[in-house]
Amino acid sequence: MQSAILERPTLTVQEAASLIGVSAPTMYDITERTDFTALIRVGRKKLILRTRFFEWLEAQAGQK
Repeated sequence: MQSAILERPTLTVQEAASLIGVSAPTMYDITERTDFTALIRVGRKKLILRTRFFEWLEAQAGQK
C-alpha cells in the first residue's frame, strides 16, 4: 500500500501521519502551522502535496 501512496501527487492527512509516525490529530495540528505550506483544500477536505510535504519534513530535520 505504501508504494501506491507515494505515486500520487497528494496525501490525505491520515496517510501523511502514518508516514511520519504521528497520530491523525497531531498531523491536523501540523497542517495549521504557518510554516506548513504543503496543505491544499478541496472543499472541506485537506490534502497534502507530497513533494512539499517531504521538503517541509527535511527542513524540520535541519532545525535545531
